[in-house]
Amino acid sequence: MYNYKEESQQVTRQCEADGCAGPGAYRAPKSRAERPDYFWFCLEHVRDYNRQWNYFDGMDGEEIERFQKDASMGHRPTWNFHVPPHYNESIRAQVHAFRTGQELPPRPAAAHAHLPKPCRKALALMELDYPVTLKEIKKRYKELVKRWHPDVNPGDPAAEERFKQLAVSYRALCEHVRNEVE
Repeated sequence: MYNYKEESQQVTRQCEADGCAGPGAYRAPKSRAERPDYFWFCLEHVRDYNRQWNYFDGMDGEEIERFQKDASMGHRPTWNFHVPPHYNESIRAQVHAFRTGQELPPRPAAAHAHLPKPCRKALALMELDYPVTLKEIKKRYKELVKRWHPDVNPGDPAAEERFKQLAVSYRALCEHVRNEVE
């Protein structure tokens, strides 16, 4: 940390103010462009100089705004924050809000956080939101069975596997909802 008192004890130069014979122990910048070139003043004159000095003198509004924006980053270069394509939309929305200074809406509490893992997986596989009724589960199951049935997708092992997972998911969800109602 810079200590003006220590420096003032070592300085033998004279104050640069007109007509002042005091010690020039305190420095003041000549201009923002000529730094690190300084005037050396006594305490009284450096205070007067600092009261009158305007760092932004001669700058137009755009230059001042640019300076202030750069000052927020310590006048260091910054890089664009790239979000990889595999990030989910929630993270993209958060990064966008951060970049633009917008506020994100409060995140709703996960309504299905208390569910057992097989039920959460089943909800995701069947593309359903919790809470869900038996009627909604049956309706969605029928839609997905028609889409992934092996007869509709002959020779597609991925469709066959998805069809099997749907059957397991359907049973798990129905059982959970029935138990929850009781």
